[in-house]
Amino acid sequence: MTVPAGSAAATGSAAATGSAPAAGAAPAHGPATATAATPPADRLRRTLRVALPGLAAAGLLAAPFGLDAFAVATLTLGLCHGLFAYGLDLSWGRAGLLSVGHAAFFGLGAYAVALAQEHDLPLTLTVTAAVVAAVLVALPVVRIGLAAPVPDAPLILLTIGVGLLLQRAATTLTPVTGGTNGLSVSGPDVVTSYYVTLGAVAAVVAVCALVLTRGRFGTRLVAAARNPERAAQSGIDGTRVRSAAFAASAAVAALAGALYAPVAGLVSPQVFGLGLSTSVLIWLALGGRESTVGPFVGAVAVTVGQQYLGSTWQGWYVLALAALFLLVVQVAPAGLTAAPRRLLAGPGPDLRLPAAARRDPGRTPRKTAKAADTTPVAPLVATGIRKSFGPVDVLTGMDLTVEAGKCVCLIGPNGAGKSTFLNVVAGQLAPDAGSLRLFGTDATGLPVHRRVALGVGRMFQIPSVVADLSPADNLRLARVEAPEPTDPPAEFADLVADELRPAGTLPLADRRRLELAMVLSAAPRLLLLDEPAAGLGPDDARRLTRELRELGRRTGCALLVVEHDMDIVRELADEVVVLAGGTVLARGSLDEVAADPAVRAAYLGAH
Repeated sequence: MTVPAGSAAATGSAAATGSAPAAGAAPAHGPATATAATPPADRLRRTLRVALPGLAAAGLLAAPFGLDAFAVATLTLGLCHGLFAYGLDLSWGRAGLLSVGHAAFFGLGAYAVALAQEHDLPLTLTVTAAVVAAVLVALPVVRIGLAAPVPDAPLILLTIGVGLLLQRAATTLTPVTGGTNGLSVSGPDVVTSYYVTLGAVAAVVAVCALVLTRGRFGTRLVAAARNPERAAQSGIDGTRVRSAAFAASAAVAALAGALYAPVAGLVSPQVFGLGLSTSVLIWLALGGRESTVGPFVGAVAVTVGQQYLGSTWQGWYVLALAALFLLVVQVAPAGLTAAPRRLLAGPGPDLRLPAAARRDPGRTPRKTAKAADTTPVAPLVATGIRKSFGPVDVLTGMDLTVEAGKCVCLIGPNGAGKSTFLNVVAGQLAPDAGSLRLFGTDATGLPVHRRVALGVGRMFQIPSVVADLSPADNLRLARVEAPEPTDPPAEFADLVADELRPAGTLPLADRRRLELAMVLSAAPRLLLLDEPAAGLGPDDARRLTRELRELGRRTGCALLVVEHDMDIVRELADEVVVLAGGTVLARGSLDEVAADPAVRAAYLGAH
């Protein structure tokens, strides 16, 4: 994904190359000066980003005029394979969901065309039915996978199982499918077939780019795939977004199969098999994931090699392909097209948000679930919260109220249930009993992203940011789903302008500040913090404490903080709540709870 001309990234690139106005020159104003200050390397990149797609399109359109019939047919087959790999990239590359049985969806499209010809069925109807069937199969499969702690394992098994089931059906339903012999499919002449395939591929890719990868959905998908935890805390329904991407991946694979059938001339049960499913993984890995060009480069290259060398040098060709695959995985894990794409993108992280999010990081404020009248409503009211893990009771009837604009610090010995209670409030854990109200709304069963929409923000003990994005892109991401997005305070200006470093390379203190700035961009009304100063030095901890105290004073945001550092608690807390044994043991000022004999006993283990 490239940065639009004139973006902050381009400005940062200019600064990085050392370009600056001459001494004594007038201040830079207007587009003419900005253009003059643009380094030649950036101008060349911009020119190439415009020229190369045009040259590629012209070359593809002119291909039949310079190639023989066999070469055109091979290129057509490569485009079909490339679209299949592009479909898999929507799942594996974009959504981070590995499918090892994706040929199940490809085979549905291929058999739709074969059955339409064999049984005189309307082609459009059968292909549409195959695409719908692919989506209907994909949705429950991906939902089951995402419900598991590690989604890849069940997703791999389920897609393989679906493919084997369909292969078995195609083999045994001989009167309908032709059995192991398959069905012959006729198509137009080679040149017509090529242009039909090229046009269909271009249309599918354009629609996917417009709807899935380049727009606001693409921004949500980047977050959900790279850091599901932070995506949810940014108000993104990661399960819905990734499920939609997987369903779209299945639909594109089915369309690729429909284009493949007349080009191949024969559709057999092998189109559902593991051989094709593993082949498409190799095509995508060789070309490069999370790219429009990569899947087609990998698929066309392998298809051409197989057609020209596979029959004569079959053993050596397979060996060479396996060696190339291993070499790419070791040396260029991002694929063969990664280096050219990085050069065209210029300085900065390899991963960038889609252009739409970079031009318009915020959104129109929408009505949130606030109180209908002006009567103050407590941001948090928890009553009788209980939570157990197997036989261990962690929360045993927790009652807590946090008033608007107040900071409540939770303290207590290890195992008291502090972090568990914070996770229950955030929606990451469901309570076994009790009720939870956020801003007057019953939130006991609401998912994380719905609580964020109510005004809840969350910072973690280990800073949670999208490591592959720049700090500036992380801040844009935080505003995408914000009900009332706002600019981060001025003290975070250095992060807002940082387009050149991946956030994962920042020092811990800066990653903590970036996480806080991301949370503030969504204008929360209740902020949950789990040991916010963990791992910070004394100076950074004091700086963060000042920023949190200023946040409460300036915005009226309520804070619920789990903290062990009593100096930080003394500076922040309006009320200190001591937990022990999963329930509230004492509450009051720090001095009051420190003097409580029950608190001393809980910490010291005295009886």
